[in-house]
Amino acid sequence: MSRAQLARTLSALLAACLLAVAGGCGEKIAVPEPRGLFGLASYVTEATYSAPLARQLLQSNGFVFTVEAGAVRKLNQEFGEVAAATGLVDATAVCVGPSREVIFVWDQGTRRLHWYAATNLTELGQAELPAVQSVRALGTNERGIELVPGARSFVYLADPDSAVVHRYAFDDLNGPTAYGILTWAEGEGARSVHEAAGMITDSEGMFLVCDTDSARNWVIRFDAAPDLDDTTPAAGDHDPLRGLAHEFAVTCVPPAMTDYVIGYAAACPSESDTLWVGRPGSGLDEFDDPRSVDVDGSGRIFVADTGNDRIQVFDAGGNYALQFGTRESCRSPVSLAVIDVRVDLGSSGVHYGAFVFALLPETGEVRKFISSEHYRHVHRAPEPQE
Repeated sequence: MSRAQLARTLSALLAACLLAVAGGCGEKIAVPEPRGLFGLASYVTEATYSAPLARQLLQSNGFVFTVEAGAVRKLNQEFGEVAAATGLVDATAVCVGPSREVIFVWDQGTRRLHWYAATNLTELGQAELPAVQSVRALGTNERGIELVPGARSFVYLADPDSAVVHRYAFDDLNGPTAYGILTWAEGEGARSVHEAAGMITDSEGMFLVCDTDSARNWVIRFDAAPDLDDTTPAAGDHDPLRGLAHEFAVTCVPPAMTDYVIGYAAACPSESDTLWVGRPGSGLDEFDDPRSVDVDGSGRIFVADTGNDRIQVFDAGGNYALQFGTRESCRSPVSLAVIDVRVDLGSSGVHYGAFVFALLPETGEVRKFISSEHYRHVHRAPEPQE
């Protein structure tokens, strides 16, 4: 049974339970109560902030960063400004380096990549990238960086006008240097991303890429390391050095699309379903225009299911865990920032995914959701005094 099929089965069982309660016939079944991070209503709104100019969010070291046309801003968890860098013309995308020391921003107005110190947003450098036409999303990943001596990370730029995800090796002295591409829009297999959106490195160092093509609606998992065998024989052709699709888990032999993606996909190949074709859907483990993806410290994967006005959560293996959000509370989320919170609970230590910040441009807001686990901790009764 595929992840999608399992999720639909669980949904049907829950619906049956609720009907049994409402109907009053036979032995009543108690409505399930939220438990820990994986309850039915595990996230609730904690605060709403006005952010009419924000275009994307990211989190780093417990802070939220926003990018707007003319600036990138560093904010605390109450959305108070800590630092800002201005002077941008038409900034469209932002990401953080793997070391959490550098913030990258793409300025479409000048077609330049800027990078800033994450501590105070002091600009460290900028570079014009003539091969890049436009940027919808940025991401960083270290897989294969040892191929480029002195580089600290690869920076990936989702370029819808060129229909590729560019790869640049980044080092402090030389800035970004072109090093092939991660993926292009040609083809129907897992290795192709038709409309790349949000990107993030997962807990195992693999690279997750949202594909918002209406015939796909997936989050695809890559081993982003440059494939040195991915070359083209014709004279004058560049060597793409594309990444390889990487399974979340192997459920089919040979692995089918469902093993490489989160989203609707056939469980295993058959004579009637051999193509890599997805679809928009509103069921559990299905997406309609997934725009953004983030990961918490425990490896759980959070996806902004934009067209369905919700956020879906999966474990590190890509298995559905829960969802939250409605048209009223989470209208068309386009960008996420997930923050872990360290707590004084002895060996427990951390509430993973304690806060989820979701950018809602249709209402000009950022909605801050709190997990039920952290909510109970924050609002717990005080210890009795002796």
